[in-house]
Amino acid sequence: MGVQFESNARAVKGAIAKLEKQALRETAKFLRKEIKRTVPIHEGVLKKNVGSWVKGRANETPVLQIGVYSRARAKKKGYKYAFHAHLVQFGTVRMKGTDYLRAPVLSNLAKIRELQADSIRQIESLRENGLPEVADEEADS
Repeated sequence: MGVQFESNARAVKGAIAKLEKQALRETAKFLRKEIKRTVPIHEGVLKKNVGSWVKGRANETPVLQIGVYSRARAKKKGYKYAFHAHLVQFGTVRMKGTDYLRAPVLSNLAKIRELQADSIRQIESLRENGLPEVADEEADS
């Protein structure tokens, strides 16, 4: 009649990682739309090549990356490569850069925080309380 200890630390870590990635993906979806809206070129090549990636191994904190597809990735997706993306972003000797990647992020920080707020609350709850208890099914009498 000894007491058994059951650790659910691994499950809690997995749930936290899943919520972190979910929050980043929601943010990425919003930011991709905003970036595509602010791209100054009206042709679709650059707009189609804006993408996002949530990277991070199982034991690392996930990281959100937003940018323009590489030549290989664009080809794999069936898009024409946006070779001019860096010229539009940073400018040239004759053309001023537009900062279409960074400006939408900085101008929407409040919206980004709002999008991530629910996931952050759930993560904090898991960190404090662990996984919620699953109710046992009662046998029918």
